Amino acid sequence: MKKYVRFNYFEPKLVPAEVNVLEEYGEEINQYPAESWDMQPLLNYFIQQREFFNPNVELGTEYSEIEKDSLDYDDRRNIYTFQLSKLRETNIPSKKRFGEIKENILINRDEYIGEFNSFIYDNEYSSLVMQSNLYGLTVKQAEHVLTNLRFSYLDRIGETEQNPLVVKLNPLIDYSKVDRVTDADYYKKIKLRASDVLLNANQDDQTLLTDAARLLNQYSGVNIEVAVSLGRAEKTASLDQENVREVINQYLQLQGERPHFEITSSYNEDTDNETINLIEPRMTDRISIEIQPRVTVGHQYLSDKFIEDIYDQRRPDVRRVMVPLQ
Repeated sequence: MKKYVRFNYFEPKLVPAEVNVLEEYGEEINQYPAESWDMQPLLNYFIQQREFFNPNVELGTEYSEIEKDSLDYDDRRNIYTFQLSKLRETNIPSKKRFGEIKENILINRDEYIGEFNSFIYDNEYSSLVMQSNLYGLTVKQAEHVLTNLRFSYLDRIGETEQNPLVVKLNPLIDYSKVDRVTDADYYKKIKLRASDVLLNANQDDQTLLTDAARLLNQYSGVNIEVAVSLGRAEKTASLDQENVREVINQYLQLQGERPHFEITSSYNEDTDNETINLIEPRMTDRISIEIQPRVTVGHQYLSDKFIEDIYDQRRPDVRRVMVPLQ
C-alpha cells in the first residue's frame, strides 16, 4: 500500500520565555527578540551520552523523549537525524480477528503506546525538518519537548540562563513558490477565506474579492469561504488556466492586509499536486512509501528516503532562504 508522508521545514529559534507565556494567554506578538538555535552541541551531547542521559518530558497526560537509537550524524552532508516519541497510557486500542470477540491489549505499568516524528537538522544552515504525523507531536508540542530537552542539557553541563529562552519553530517561507504557481500546467482548486472587513477594504469592479464581498453582504455575513475545485478528475484535468492566473495576479496586486488564498496545482503531469498559501507559502515536501501490512515503518528508512529522494535536491532552496551560521 502506498502512503504519503509530509515533511515541514522550520528555522529553530530561541526566544524569551515571556513571549511564550503571552502567546498562551492569546496575546498576538508580531515582533520579539529571537536568535537562531545552533542544535549541534545538544545533539552531539545526546549522541555521546545516549546510554546515560535520556530525559523524558511531560505533555499533559502524555510523555515524550528522544529515541536514543535514532540519533545519527552524517558527516558528509553535515546533517543530524533523530526521532521524538509521543507516549500515552490511556485510550489503548484493542485487537480483533474476524468473527471473534475483540481482545484488549494489555501493557505493563512501564509501557506506553507510542507515536513518532522524525527530524532532520541541517547543521550547515541551522534548519530543521519535521515529519508530520497526525497522531504524533504537533509543532507546539515539539517546541515544548525541545525546550525541555535543552533545559535538561544545560542543567547537565552546569549552565544557567538569567533570562530563560524557549524553542520556537518558525516555518521556512519560500516566496519563489508564488512565482512558480503562475507557471503551473494544471490547477485543481482555488480557495478564498476572508472577513467582511478585508473584502470591503479591497474592492474594485474586476476581482474575485468583489464577487465574494457582494455575496457576503447579500446574506449579511461576517466571514466567507469560497472554494472552486475539480473534484475527482483525471491527472491532466484543470480549472480554466487563464481565469486562475488572472485571479492570482489580481490577488498579488492587492495592497495592505490580504485575505487567505490557497491554490492547489501541479507543475506538469509528472508531478504531485501541491497546495500553496499565497500569503505565507511554507516550505514543505512529501515522499511516497510502500507500507506492508502489520509492519512498522522505521525512522532510519524514513529519514534516509526523505534525504535521498527530496532533501539532497531541495538543499539549495533551503540555502536560498536561510542565512548560514557563522
